[in-house]
Amino acid sequence: MKNTYTNKLTVTALLACFAFLSLTAYAGQDGNQRLMLEQVIKLQQQAKATEASKQQAAAIKAEECKKQIEQGKNATGN
Repeated sequence: MKNTYTNKLTVTALLACFAFLSLTAYAGQDGNQRLMLEQVIKLQQQAKATEASKQQAAAIKAEECKKQIEQGKNATGN
């Protein structure tokens, strides 16, 4: 009776160890995940830079339009 109880306990402990080892194997990032994450971060930074460029270009264009309007008013004498 003690022998079967010990066997069951041993098998249960081994299964728990295998489960723990398999979970730790999946928990960490592998090389592909790291590369994909780096690419995502790089693309996000590029998107932010592009958006900032667009906003800056729009501000410059608005300023140029204001200057042209002022020049037009000055040319007509108003």
